[in-house]
Amino acid sequence: MLNFLRRKVYLDNNATTRVSYSVRKTMNRVLKRHWGNPSSGYRSGKVASQIIEQAREQVAKAINAHTHETYFTGCATESNNAVLQTLSNHFYPEKRKIISSPIEHPSIANTLEFLKPKGIIVEYCSVDKFGFVSAKEIEKLIDNDTFLICCMLANNEIGSIQNITEISALAHKNNILTLSDCVQAFGKIPIDVKALGVDYATFSAHKLYGPKGVGALYARISSPLAPFIHGGHQEEGMRAGTESVHNIAGFGKACTDVPKLLSHTQRIKQLKELLADQLRSAVPGIIINSPSENCLPNTISATIPNVSSKESMMLLDYYGISVSSGSACSTHQDKPSRVLKSIGLSDKAAKETLRISLGIHTRKNDIAYTLKIIKKYLASRTQ
Repeated sequence: MLNFLRRKVYLDNNATTRVSYSVRKTMNRVLKRHWGNPSSGYRSGKVASQIIEQAREQVAKAINAHTHETYFTGCATESNNAVLQTLSNHFYPEKRKIISSPIEHPSIANTLEFLKPKGIIVEYCSVDKFGFVSAKEIEKLIDNDTFLICCMLANNEIGSIQNITEISALAHKNNILTLSDCVQAFGKIPIDVKALGVDYATFSAHKLYGPKGVGALYARISSPLAPFIHGGHQEEGMRAGTESVHNIAGFGKACTDVPKLLSHTQRIKQLKELLADQLRSAVPGIIINSPSENCLPNTISATIPNVSSKESMMLLDYYGISVSSGSACSTHQDKPSRVLKSIGLSDKAAKETLRISLGIHTRKNDIAYTLKIIKKYLASRTQ
């Protein structure tokens, strides 16, 4: 029988992050004082519009983009949908093929499936056991019908960081555009869209201690982009609708804090390595699916043989520890993770896998408490 004083340990930072004090302060100020419609021509409207443009500058600076390449959206899912659907409409029927990795976020994977009946051909390159994409494998799939390559910068479930620069160079050599979902990487590793060489990149505020309900789309100048919400003139005519000024301001503020977030990288990585090492010692047969190199500093995917992830999550949650079994966008599906299946796990092993993702608030005693609960739980199962 486990008998511990419950405490709160949040280890699901890849699902979402706690909104920071500085972001809350910024958003509260905008909600209280600057509630005007940014499309209005009088003072309060102009101030609201200026707040949006300041936030745009902050987001653009954080990713090394130009403000005219940076669009605000409702979330990264919307951004991914916008690129995939508008580019498919732009190129079809002259070109109809998209190459993608099999470990993309559901907002990419499900949109690609939606496009197939409309005549778009989707081909997936293979990945190795740590989820790494090979540019050589992608090159084998390229033909004259290909107009886009989709590859996320960092995987949300196992943490693998892809060589997007190499993939973009290959794409451009063949006059193909590139889209990279950068959601999980933002705030965890430095991002420079120019250095990555991508044509499109997508971001979400709530993964870097900002608010939910706002995302960003980077579209390189001269890259095709059609309006994806029709109506008014907002976002240079690309996304109609009155802007969520307070959310946008919060996103901008979160981006100014990115250097501070990156300063936690080494400490978080050390905690992750401590957790992984102790899990290996404490749990017989455990498999760490996350790579030791070229991996997000905060992410561990661990398979505990013969222990269902649902059972583990319920037990950990009872003791105040929040972890997940994979992407938060797929949590309610009773199917094995597509990502874990793509790296070679069986259905059974995929359903025995936990994702643990640390954040800037994670401390060493949080790791110790989590390990204590896991050890006692596994010991109680053998009694």
